[in-house]
Amino acid sequence: MIQKFQKTERIFHPSYKEKTGTMTLEKFLMENFQFPDEDFEKICGFLRQDSGLEKIIFELPNLIQSEITYDKLQIKFYEEFQEDYLQLEVNVFTPIDTVTSLKVEEKLE
Repeated sequence: MIQKFQKTERIFHPSYKEKTGTMTLEKFLMENFQFPDEDFEKICGFLRQDSGLEKIIFELPNLIQSEITYDKLQIKFYEEFQEDYLQLEVNVFTPIDTVTSLKVEEKLE
């Protein structure tokens, strides 16, 4: 009897708790996102107010990377709302075509 074994490689995606235990929010943002310099402290404060949103941001690069390869991620405040309403916007820059990009966006949402 011949047995064949196939070794597969699984990409390790650290959990939110593992990431936050070893890396500060500021350091994580600096290493994974581009952002307007004047908004960095405001973005950090905004994320700290909502632990659910902070968790999403920590997991977002790995989630996106599991679907597509990207060149860079950008995080900023959405600029078209009233001053008393803040919304974060994450932009993914990737070399894929528009149709594929829209399909991936729909899947990630």
